[in-house]
Amino acid sequence: MHLGIDVSKNTLDCCLISDGIFYERKFKNDSVGIDKLQKWLDEHGADHTLHCCCEATGTYYEESAKALARRYKMSVVNPRTIKGFSTAVMNRSKTDRQDAKLIARYCQAMKPEQWQPLTSEHRQLQELVRYIVRTKRQRAAEQIKRQTAPDSLKPHIQSTIEHLTELLTRLEQDLKAHYRSHPEHDSRRKRLKTIDGIGENAAAVLCSVITDRFTHAKQLVAYLGLDPKEHQSGTSVRGRTRISKIGKSDIRAALYMPALVAYRMGAFPDFTARLEAKGKPPKVIIVAIMRKLAVIAFNLLKNGEEFDRSRYRKI
Repeated sequence: MHLGIDVSKNTLDCCLISDGIFYERKFKNDSVGIDKLQKWLDEHGADHTLHCCCEATGTYYEESAKALARRYKMSVVNPRTIKGFSTAVMNRSKTDRQDAKLIARYCQAMKPEQWQPLTSEHRQLQELVRYIVRTKRQRAAEQIKRQTAPDSLKPHIQSTIEHLTELLTRLEQDLKAHYRSHPEHDSRRKRLKTIDGIGENAAAVLCSVITDRFTHAKQLVAYLGLDPKEHQSGTSVRGRTRISKIGKSDIRAALYMPALVAYRMGAFPDFTARLEAKGKPPKVIIVAIMRKLAVIAFNLLKNGEEFDRSRYRKI
């Protein structure tokens, strides 16, 4: 049995595939609606083998996904994956009802990996770090705008910048308080900061992103969109290999400056020399170092190790 759920702010459009038959029902996206959904599944004989699937749509999916994960196998997938599957099966219409059916078919055909909900402490860290990153981006945009704004607007823009700066100060204080309250997160942060090039910002982002959902470093690299994407066909098409960029751009951005610092300080001389010998330009080398930093961060947190500079300088 497979269940597809199209999640919106107010509703859960559901499609259950059982013995080749499609059963459809809509529920409210609240605790009462989720209870009714589980009763509906019981009526259809659902047991622990039921595989449920929905898209990661902001935070709207979380309550239903957590409830279903306690009883069944639950998967939460990137909406881009469902869009690609829709193209592959030549889906010709798009409604909430059709989307639920499409997600159920995707779940049945592709058997996506099981979703693991974050602990409340890790969720708090993740949301706090993401909001800090977002606020910094807003302040940077206002600082750029101030450079070309007319004199009549500059005082208002300056006021906005000062407000965002004060907000960042409070948010960073909250982050420090979180580390004090959760020593295991503080220990992970300090371990990440031992890596050449990794500062406070990148350590916080990596600490919030690297969870038990990743069993090996390649999964993390793919999640960040730093995995290579080849483009070739037959004997004539030989496109340039690039990173896939299928992932959150703000997380990748957090690794750019650390990689640039590591490149300029010669943190990984053998690795850099090999790429330079192949004729790789600095930008490509920096992206490669971003990927390397992500792999090192994963291994340190996974194995509980400290950064060994002498070891990684030779890799």
